[in-house]
Amino acid sequence: MGAQDNLTNVLAVVLGVAIGAGRSDLVALAGLAAGVAEAISMGGVLYTSTRAELDLESLVRAEAGAATSSGGRRRLGPAQAGLVCFAAAMVAGVVPLIPFAFLPLPAATLTSLLISILALFALGGWAGGVTGRDPWHNGIRLVLIAGTAALAAAVIGMILRID
Repeated sequence: MGAQDNLTNVLAVVLGVAIGAGRSDLVALAGLAAGVAEAISMGGVLYTSTRAELDLESLVRAEAGAATSSGGRRRLGPAQAGLVCFAAAMVAGVVPLIPFAFLPLPAATLTSLLISILALFALGGWAGGVTGRDPWHNGIRLVLIAGTAALAAAVIGMILRID
């Protein structure tokens, strides 16, 4: 989920800044700052929520006086969950930025959009396969969610364009 979230957010930032400012250096700055901040935030949120979930389960078990099972699944601890989420978010956040290191702004913007859509579809398909859901449906769902965020950022960039 950290990968999905950061890929979506960085793509939206990249498109909004590319359209609004028209400068690759600003795109890189904004995208990198957003990607790093989001990865740290996502890792922290997952750590905090996993810790709270474990604490709540302990409280419920103590009050009920009976152990509950997690279905035999081994769960990551809060620190591990946070680190995995952080790493996934960092890797995914770089995907929309790569074209701006190699291509002029118009080509980089289009390439960023295309590779991000492909990455989101692949991520959704993979998640669908892991969870037993239809990979195509899951892939398309992630693309639509990210597309909505990217479109919103692009519209903001057009409206607030800096010339």
